[in-house]
Amino acid sequence: MKRSAIVGLVVGGTAIVVAGAAVAWWLTSGREPADSDPTPSASVSASPTDPADRTAAIQEQLDRYADACAAPAATVPAHCGIVVPWAADLAQLSGVAFRIEAYPVAVVSADGGSFDATGGVLVATATGTTRDGASGSFTYRTDEWALRGDVVVEDGRTIVSVR
Repeated sequence: MKRSAIVGLVVGGTAIVVAGAAVAWWLTSGREPADSDPTPSASVSASPTDPADRTAAIQEQLDRYADACAAPAATVPAHCGIVVPWAADLAQLSGVAFRIEAYPVAVVSADGGSFDATGGVLVATATGTTRDGASGSFTYRTDEWALRGDVVVEDGRTIVSVR
């Protein structure tokens, strides 16, 4: 093999490794693309001594979180437990509108360190361009919308983090 071919392979391989490292850094840096919708945040203050009050406060915060998740968007929001299989019907998504028919109900774990909010009912209507180039609108429904996450009691506040 000629020396110039070997040098070309080494340079090309290095470029691929550098490009892969840049993509890995971007994916793990926590930054979302500029055109993506922000993920709602969830935190709530409540009395850490009364589990019933804490569960009610967690549910109230999760309802607000769910409302933020269900705001009309250009993409399906992350960390909201929402799956919309729009790619089965559309070539390109232009927007998603949501309707909450029932909020997921929170159940706090026995150790108080996590929660499962299950049993939500969510309807999503995706609009965009179909594979044949026409405008299209498709509606999807789930009767088992769920949010899960962690609960931390810190400085008299109950902090809820949705995964």
